[in-house]
Amino acid sequence: MELLKFTPGMDAERLERLAGVDGLVIEGTGLGHVHTDLVSTLGKMVDDGTVVAMTSACIEGRVCDRVYDTGRDLLDAGVVEAEDTLPETAYVKLMWALANRDDPTAAMGESLAGEATDRSTPWQA
Repeated sequence: MELLKFTPGMDAERLERLAGVDGLVIEGTGLGHVHTDLVSTLGKMVDDGTVVAMTSACIEGRVCDRVYDTGRDLLDAGVVEAEDTLPETAYVKLMWALANRDDPTAAMGESLAGEATDRSTPWQA
């Protein structure tokens, strides 16, 4: 299990060193993105059995990988959206899902204990 914060300039070699882990939570940018150069490496990890979940670095940020091409490519690669779950919470959730669910990928897309909301609402001043 790993929790990885995406940073601009991160190369695929950093991900490749994580090959073989059961689960990976990525704290992506904005709507839950990483650089396009990393998508194929993430897809290979998913194909090799790693559950990869995407979160956002934004406070109360919601992952929505259907807005931009990179996000759609991440979805096609098998990366699961962790909705508005905080990265650290998603990490613990994935540890639990790997140990307790037959399909941990599906569990990451569900709210199991109120950690993800059905929809995000704007901040109120």
